[in-house]
Amino acid sequence: MWRRLLRRKLARRRRSTLTIMAIPTTDGSIRSISIPLLLVYMGSAVAVAVVAFLVLSYFGMTATVARFYHQQIVKDAHIDKLAKENADLQRINASNKKQLEDFAQRTAELEKELARLDAMSKEIMGIIKGKKVSVTSTSVASRGDYQRGTAPGEERGEEDAPSSSGDDGALALETQSRLDELARTTAGVAGDLSALKRSAVSYRDRLDHTPQGWPTRGRVTSSFGRRRHPITGRIQGHDGIDIAAPTGTPIVATADGIVRLSGTQAGYGQLVIIDHGYGLETVYAHNSRNVVRSGQRVKRGQVIAYVGSTGTSTGPHVHYEVRVSGRPVNPRNYM
Repeated sequence: MWRRLLRRKLARRRRSTLTIMAIPTTDGSIRSISIPLLLVYMGSAVAVAVVAFLVLSYFGMTATVARFYHQQIVKDAHIDKLAKENADLQRINASNKKQLEDFAQRTAELEKELARLDAMSKEIMGIIKGKKVSVTSTSVASRGDYQRGTAPGEERGEEDAPSSSGDDGALALETQSRLDELARTTAGVAGDLSALKRSAVSYRDRLDHTPQGWPTRGRVTSSFGRRRHPITGRIQGHDGIDIAAPTGTPIVATADGIVRLSGTQAGYGQLVIIDHGYGLETVYAHNSRNVVRSGQRVKRGQVIAYVGSTGTSTGPHVHYEVRVSGRPVNPRNYM
């Protein structure tokens, strides 16, 4: 029953049409076109579906474009952030490189200064020992936990390496502080060594100008002090010591100095008097021949005369005196 009703209704709708008429404004025939309503309904449904599809597609594409645009903005922001961080890192690296170059330069200067101080200390020892020390440039090993030209911490293991620019900055400040302290210490040591060198030079100079040793090889026949004069027989003071030796035996200066007198003097015969400075003088008398002249500089151990028996003498010997501020003292204290 219901199937018959449905068939009738569909048949009625198939027979129903939509008529579209075209009426001209001028004289002419009227044109019309009839479209089945079923076809109109179907076309309307298709049109609505197409419009719905297009609308949904538009919104879908718009959402996709919006999402892509948002993602692109996020990426661009991230790239800008990375670029800024990279620029900051490059600036920090440039600053660290400059600091490392400064550290390397200061370290090299300190090493050079330490080498100079080492050479000066050797020179001072040579001065004190009376030796000429030929000091060559010495290499001083770098101090601290890094090698010259490398960043502090660079040679360490990865677990000990600084993990941030803050750590690098702290390490740089610490290294700078240590270098400053080392520079101050080096400057203080340099001042002390300079003063010590001046003292050593003065000490060496005084030592070189202080009588030391025997003026000739022989035996002492008369000591310093009161004695019986070998010619007059009277008891009187003896200002030096007499050292007997064969005629012609070399007589040497017992210290550095300047010859104050080389000539003849009553009682002393041929004699040489040397001024050593610091109030010290030595006298070498009864010589057979003098080989230095007045005003000549002499060194310890240099031959200045030869043993003889000139002046008041009973045999070949050298009369040797040491005078301090013009007063004779016992030469034994300097032999």
